[in-house]
Amino acid sequence: MIQSLFIAMPMMVCAIFALELMLSWLRRHDSAQGWLALWALTSTVLYSGHFIFFHHAHELLPLSDIVYVGCNLAVYPLYLIYISELTDRRPISTRLPLLVALLGVPFVAAVMVWAAYASMTPTAIDRFVNTYLYEGSRDGLMGAAEVQVWIHDVTHVLFGLQVLGVMVAGIRKIRRYNRRLMYVFADTDDKHLGGITVVLWLLVVISLFSVLVNAIGRQWFEGSLLLALPSVLFSVLLFCIGWIGLSARSYVCEMEQEESVASIEKSDIGGGPDYQALAEQFEQLMNVEQLYLLHDLRLDLVVQRLGTNRTYLLAALKQKFGMSFNEYVNHKRVAYARKLMESNPDMLKSDVAARSGYNSQSAFYRNWKILGG
Repeated sequence: MIQSLFIAMPMMVCAIFALELMLSWLRRHDSAQGWLALWALTSTVLYSGHFIFFHHAHELLPLSDIVYVGCNLAVYPLYLIYISELTDRRPISTRLPLLVALLGVPFVAAVMVWAAYASMTPTAIDRFVNTYLYEGSRDGLMGAAEVQVWIHDVTHVLFGLQVLGVMVAGIRKIRRYNRRLMYVFADTDDKHLGGITVVLWLLVVISLFSVLVNAIGRQWFEGSLLLALPSVLFSVLLFCIGWIGLSARSYVCEMEQEESVASIEKSDIGGGPDYQALAEQFEQLMNVEQLYLLHDLRLDLVVQRLGTNRTYLLAALKQKFGMSFNEYVNHKRVAYARKLMESNPDMLKSDVAARSGYNSQSAFYRNWKILGG
């Protein structure tokens, strides 16, 4: 009974969040949540394969194995597509060749496993299931059964490559997205995808552990409480992915309105706008009206007040101060907070943070530390 609970735990967590994410997608029509719901549904089917395996449902194992191989190779591409929906101007879902390449591999692998099973006799299938899937041995397997072994070995290698590839691509996308936020918003704490970055690292670490388990053989965990370790680890991670996914929001649409930041080359300075004058106007506006104290200050507001555009203003800030919009605002806020504390030593830190323009104490403390407050 206890072992069955552990076996079913990851599957149940995925099923619950798949339902929640689908309902949320229907309400909000958020494409990122739609892809994450598909990921959760695929993971549910994947972990149902574990459930069938550990309950020795031999009559279901060939079909389960076909679906398992396909889902196992689909979960990481689906999660990368989800990250792309959150971070990219042109997400993977809109690039048909790349989408087909990512999701075609799992489909082809599943078809190959099916074809190998279809060419095996019932006796050969039974021998393959008992010898390879349960005992982790290749002894006595010949013909189509031997081909099936090679197909499974290749899918294990592909899975390991996917883990590393998605980790590198996903983290690069998130870092690039977080950098872009700094050019548009003064307050980025509630907009960063830091939680997804942490989850991605954990997902990779635990998946590498899964690769190790597959190399050792799932049969070593049969009837053992050792099964509780990977089951609990994956259940907690899957819960975190689903929980973060329900609240994660992309600001790509808002950032789409931002023009590309022009590089400041020597040849541009002579024929372009007067960056020095624009930077001085910006600084005067900030000092006189103290716009940096506004919560959720956005670049759009400043651009409208100065009668310029984003490209020119960002270029001016880069040339004169060597800072992004976000960095400049936080420098001004920390300087204001320092003066506030000097003149009001008994003021609560939460009040200092709020009066300095911060939405949270954590954002205040982090910038205070970084900027040498």
